[in-house]
Amino acid sequence: MLQNQVDEIRALLAAKLRARGQTLDVQLRKAGRQLPRRLRRDAKVVVDAMTVAENPKLARMNDDAATRKAAQNLINFLKTIDPADRLKGRILGILGTISAVLIVTFIVVVYVLVKRGLL
Repeated sequence: MLQNQVDEIRALLAAKLRARGQTLDVQLRKAGRQLPRRLRRDAKVVVDAMTVAENPKLARMNDDAATRKAAQNLINFLKTIDPADRLKGRILGILGTISAVLIVTFIVVVYVLVKRGLL
């Protein structure tokens, strides 16, 4: 059951955040700050559970309910992400920065021209 959730998380990370990697841990490191702090903690719980699950004796120490809840939180958050909207936001942010720089440059040029008496 946990492996199915991990596979779904890995697929969503690749599709929604473009975080690719061989393991879930690598993908989560690549996603980095794109995930909120609360979800990064949940992701750590899932990764730790996967690591412990590889050892049969330690696997009994896993808190399955907490791990399933953490994995479900990650899945629910990743399903709400719209990659197209994120792209639009990134483009609008860049355009906003460029326009602010152009406005400030225009104001400085006009100020210099007025001070020199050319305008």
